[in-house]
Amino acid sequence: MNIREYLESKETEFPEGKIITLDNRVLECYPIANENVNVVDDQMKLDTTGRYLTIGNKKPKPEPPTPKDIEEQRELFINNAFYLLAHKERIMSDSRMFLCPVAVQSGIAYTGTSGFKRPTLGIYLEWWALAPNAMQTDKKGRKLLVYQIAGSPLSGANHCGAIRDDGKREIVTLLSFGSHWGPFTHINHRYNEAKYMYQAYTLQDVLDILHKEDKGDTDYAHGIEIQYLKHEIEQLKQEVERMAGRCDEWQAKCEKIITKYHGKRMLDYYALYEEALANANTETESLREQKNTLKADLKSGKLDNITYQRQLTPLNKRIKDIEYEVSRYRYGKVREAFANEDEVTFNIIEKFVLANRKQEDGE
Repeated sequence: MNIREYLESKETEFPEGKIITLDNRVLECYPIANENVNVVDDQMKLDTTGRYLTIGNKKPKPEPPTPKDIEEQRELFINNAFYLLAHKERIMSDSRMFLCPVAVQSGIAYTGTSGFKRPTLGIYLEWWALAPNAMQTDKKGRKLLVYQIAGSPLSGANHCGAIRDDGKREIVTLLSFGSHWGPFTHINHRYNEAKYMYQAYTLQDVLDILHKEDKGDTDYAHGIEIQYLKHEIEQLKQEVERMAGRCDEWQAKCEKIITKYHGKRMLDYYALYEEALANANTETESLREQKNTLKADLKSGKLDNITYQRQLTPLNKRIKDIEYEVSRYRYGKVREAFANEDEVTFNIIEKFVLANRKQEDGE
């Protein structure tokens, strides 16, 4: 299944006091001591500021300056993105870490920031693992993490912010933009209520806890490598599924053409097969009755063992011959009947005939 189907297959209703991650971890949550929790919906809304789409000479409305503390939190996240990725398993085990707010605001043309508001650390970790190019390795072997999304959902044009593992930042263009912004907004909306209802650490809290648990160990490159390998494995699995789907699609087209030109002959051939099968079943049943009679005569003493074996052998041989004759309709005789059409197989014939009968029966 593709990313959209995968996300839509996931349960979005969580048990009280818990959240369930995309990989089915059940995390215990800690309610905020506030009886009047006001959950603000973050569904898509039309953007009228023009900040994410400029038409003609019309200038977008100026953005207000980012508060200093928000900018500091944004920088803290970006500068520690790889360190946080390396500690994914630990972060994904604690709802307060998972729900830690990230001060990076993404947005797209037409809908602006709606769908992207109040992202959390866990949301980024799930999105990085899922989206095709959210985690990248360039031709020089440098790793990149996309931390900000910006572009047009219609044209697919985009300029997204990324941080390299050497600390440098880049503007990257994501192929299949919809496979990136769509999953981000879906995951972000999945945990919308939890963001308002449950306690969350600050990013500095998370970093302090992780540093303390590291006990001075600054070598976390292996953790990053593992997450990149897992991401690559996931992408390859998705590619295999896509290719399998395409194979099935083209196989169906091929079979449609085959049945269009050979349908009548295929129906006739299957009728011969069913007649042979019916005759084979009748004769086989008669032979098995003869075997039962022989066995009864052996037990009663009417036949000695040598005579029993002498009469039993041709019966067994005939049953095997019948089975072989029927099996030939599935293999050898198909090639004889459709000598110049190698694409015609018994499976295609049977599939076509049974589907044709269902259609005639109105099923």
